[in-house]
Amino acid sequence: MKNIYTSFLSFGSWFTQNVATIMPLRWVGLVSLALVLAAHAGQAAGSPAPDRVVAALLRQPLAMASGDDSVSAKKVMDFYALSGFAPVWTRPDGVAPEARTGVKLLLAAARYGLKPAEYHATELVALFDSLSVADDQAAARRVRAEQQLSAALLRFAQHLHEGRITRSDLRPASATATVAFDGVAHLQYALRSGRFAEALLEAQPASRSYVRLLHAWHNLLNTDSAAAQRVALPVAINLERLRWEPTPDSLYIAVNIPAYTLQVVRGARVAASHRVIVGKAATPTPELYSRITFMQAAPEWRVPQSIAANEMLPRLRRDPDFLNDRGFELYNAAGKRVNPYRVDWDQVKPEAFPYQIRQTPSEDNALGEVVFRFANPYAVYMHDTPAKKAFTASTRALSHGCIRVEKPVALARFLLERDGKNATNRLDDLQNSLDSGRTKAFGLQAPVTLLVRYLTCEADGDRLRQLPDVYGRDKALAQAWNDVLPTTLAPVMPVLAQR
Repeated sequence: MKNIYTSFLSFGSWFTQNVATIMPLRWVGLVSLALVLAAHAGQAAGSPAPDRVVAALLRQPLAMASGDDSVSAKKVMDFYALSGFAPVWTRPDGVAPEARTGVKLLLAAARYGLKPAEYHATELVALFDSLSVADDQAAARRVRAEQQLSAALLRFAQHLHEGRITRSDLRPASATATVAFDGVAHLQYALRSGRFAEALLEAQPASRSYVRLLHAWHNLLNTDSAAAQRVALPVAINLERLRWEPTPDSLYIAVNIPAYTLQVVRGARVAASHRVIVGKAATPTPELYSRITFMQAAPEWRVPQSIAANEMLPRLRRDPDFLNDRGFELYNAAGKRVNPYRVDWDQVKPEAFPYQIRQTPSEDNALGEVVFRFANPYAVYMHDTPAKKAFTASTRALSHGCIRVEKPVALARFLLERDGKNATNRLDDLQNSLDSGRTKAFGLQAPVTLLVRYLTCEADGDRLRQLPDVYGRDKALAQAWNDVLPTTLAPVMPVLAQR
């Protein structure tokens, strides 16, 4: 009997690798049942190898009830392939400690701004409880428990690392490369670590803002559950936003639009902080991830066509001297200077504005003394402004979309000093350019990561602080958050599942 049992297992392994993937679904289930019956026969003959039975069944192809089935099913199969398809979470006599820890993490997903229901946490509790029953469905239940917990933990780890919402219209544009997260490798690493929960949670971002927000959220959960319930959604969607960000370098610049602040962050410390002015509601500053690659001292301002056509054209129709009074120059499409008095401005239409307006470097230049450039699809940048008093306002959504920075020369000096090579000479060149009014560009040999965020909930020490939703972006994100539906992984064993 033992030889017959071993032969059935060998056949099962060959079957799942060579036949199951092309066989109709109902026949896969029937053969699965045969394998289980063979296993019972083997056990009856005194051959204690239930793990081998489960391993044979784990080799079978998987299906998903809905959603991103091919990706999730492949991840589960890849996860078991790394362990030779041996059961990971279950044992013949019970449940592995890591399985109980994993289920507890899923039940506590709200502590990390995630949804326990999305990982079927309560269903997993019931499923693992059912493993204590010894009947002809024991192997099928173990397989289902294995696969569903693996799928749930892989999804949980991925959500911890990069968020749940994938809609491109809600996530910021990124001009920086990101490294794909390998959830299978991370789950295997957590299992081998000897500290399963802590290692699995290492999938989370390590950025200063994320760590501080999560700490403040846990502090509120532990001290005032009623207050925590009221702010659970704001916390969740802002943790989500922070999970979208690329892993920053040891030093980076973070602009938070609702807080009207720019922070130079070095590790867990804020090295410098600047007030900023951001876009008006009609011309909002976009969220984006990029790198500051160069800056210009005493910059020339090339007026965007939208501003030239919609705001300057009406003034030019009234008074062509408007340009000269403010240091502007008019150029045609060929790049040649044009006398504004020789243009019939009444005949120029906003939708076909044929000129470019430039403002020479001066104390009245709209870009001020310094402009910081970075790749992005919106043609926005960070710069100085001659309107210094605006930085004293409590609400500073005033620009056309670009970010105006208080004390930009100090920021420029910091970046040049940090850049290293020839820093002293380049600082002298910066000052000479500012003094002379001659435009000069300064490239950064080590570009600095820039994160333009939209956080409406952040940490203030151990407490949470909510900020005004200046552009009304929380509503769309909250809607998307509530619209995300869970996906259920199911093993392809219909006959066993129905018995």
